[in-house]
Amino acid sequence: MKLALSLVTAGLVALAFSLAVAENPKPPTAPPGEKPAEKLREGTRLIDESGGFTRVGERVSFAPGGSREPLRCLENLALERISRAIDESQGQRQWVVSGVITEFRGANYLLVTKAVIQLQEGETAAGR
Repeated sequence: MKLALSLVTAGLVALAFSLAVAENPKPPTAPPGEKPAEKLREGTRLIDESGGFTRVGERVSFAPGGSREPLRCLENLALERISRAIDESQGQRQWVVSGVITEFRGANYLLVTKAVIQLQEGETAAGR
């Protein structure tokens, strides 16, 4: 009886492990010869970072200035307002953005808490 119970337990452990591996695949790796992008830790605060927003299908990404990879944005009211501004604008705008970084399946996401359009030279707030 103990041997049968041990075999059943071992089988369940193996099944649970294989399901965990199937549900949580390894995060994508960089192509050979290319340095993998540095991931930010969950809870990292982005404060007054300059960059631009782009629409990728139904999603919006924020590309910070510098060499960091774009961050997919999580939906919230701030992103709804940003999305509306993207739809109404002509051309790429520069933004100053603050938010909180999250992680999911090896990728970083941005929950925007503040986004302000940077005025271009010769622009006024009233005449955007």
